[in-house]
Amino acid sequence: MKLLKYGEGWTRRHFLEQTAKGIMAAGVLAPLWQVIGNTGTCEAAYPPELLSIEAYTKGKLKIGGVLNADNVDIVKDILNPGLYHQIKNERRVCDLAPSETRLDHLMPKAYLEATLHNKGKYKFGSDGNLWTMDGQPWQGGNPFPEPTDAKQVLIANTLSFSKYDSIAYGVRDQETDAAGNIQYRYDFYAVEWQTVGRTVLDPKPYQPGHKNQLRYYPDFVTFPEDLVGTSFLQIWSYDQRRFPLFYGYTPMLKRTRTFPTDQRFEPGVPGDITFTSDLYMVGDPLLTWGDFKLVGKGPLLATPAHGRMGINKDWSFPLVGGENGQKYYRTPLELIPETYCIELRPTHFPRAPYGKKRVWYDARSQVPVSMLTYDLKGDPWHYKELDYGQWEPKPGIEWPDTLPKDKDGFWYLACDQNEDLQSGRQSHFYWVPATVGGHKPRVNDPALFEEYCSMDALRRMGR
Repeated sequence: MKLLKYGEGWTRRHFLEQTAKGIMAAGVLAPLWQVIGNTGTCEAAYPPELLSIEAYTKGKLKIGGVLNADNVDIVKDILNPGLYHQIKNERRVCDLAPSETRLDHLMPKAYLEATLHNKGKYKFGSDGNLWTMDGQPWQGGNPFPEPTDAKQVLIANTLSFSKYDSIAYGVRDQETDAAGNIQYRYDFYAVEWQTVGRTVLDPKPYQPGHKNQLRYYPDFVTFPEDLVGTSFLQIWSYDQRRFPLFYGYTPMLKRTRTFPTDQRFEPGVPGDITFTSDLYMVGDPLLTWGDFKLVGKGPLLATPAHGRMGINKDWSFPLVGGENGQKYYRTPLELIPETYCIELRPTHFPRAPYGKKRVWYDARSQVPVSMLTYDLKGDPWHYKELDYGQWEPKPGIEWPDTLPKDKDGFWYLACDQNEDLQSGRQSHFYWVPATVGGHKPRVNDPALFEEYCSMDALRRMGR
């Protein structure tokens, strides 16, 4: 196949025209998922200038180079405004990585296979929820790999945050002031367990007795000592009009409490600037938000695949930027050839502090990579990025015995960075090989449900 050579600004005009017309179809040279189904990669769907930052910038930026305050204006139009601010004004530096084109390095292999297998089997019912054509719950994979509207993009993330049947991970949380000084540090251990849409764990696709549910999401504080055992449990209904059951356990009081729905916009621990509502960008049942619309389409610099590049032995990241030179994780950026920028509003939260949020999704996987929220006055407020990577047991990097030894590894998050743009305060999370307390990551482990997904587990972890 001979690739056409497009004139100056052709791709930009192409995406602007599609956005103006509300056209969601992905792929420039050919329909994206037709190409993926044939080759397993996205290369034949895009011209070279959308698959290489060097080609996109005509050699001004190169893979292996850095993006900093001196050259960031070259690509200002393909950056989240929050990230542009950090690089331009706060001396953040990012390394430039190659663009990943293999789809099984942009999502779990089983999720990709289920997407291809179940393509065309779903519709939204009169209740607004997703059902198969014969009225059954979701059975796995992305239900709308070729979306025709914004809601179809959003539902894939709502149905499965991690894209695994079950996953458990330890996270180190560093809360900093505007200068980058650490004020609080926490270790968490979190578990995501799917009750429907299962592609690996038996029985599949549904866990017996839990077909009307979607997921269990417990998490526990394992450091510092005075908060050890503080724990939370969300139990999600399959019905996206209903708020999750949300419980918490406080060791000091030796009691469990139920959280009200509006507490989804409050920090969980002192110093934290993040909200439960922003978990994986859109952390609430989808139908508690509304006014979904496509507001942008085109390339973006983000981290869908190379987020573990350059990490230290213990999975931590080098630090850079801010007054003390340690405000941000130094992470890579790669050119995503096509993203959807989706805007939505909190329609079922009378006291929500957000006016709206915008989330950028990689059009190839519909995985969220970048977010910007706005306050009630319409001013930018919270910037969030999710950095994903291919986890591989490489020499010199800690590899817990709880993780698979497959040399090809597996895809998942490496870190999660958040900034309150109005105060400059940060909440940064990176994944660790073991938390304080010895909790290690586990993938598609069938034992996680009995160990962690119950009220008894909350109390047991609470000591």
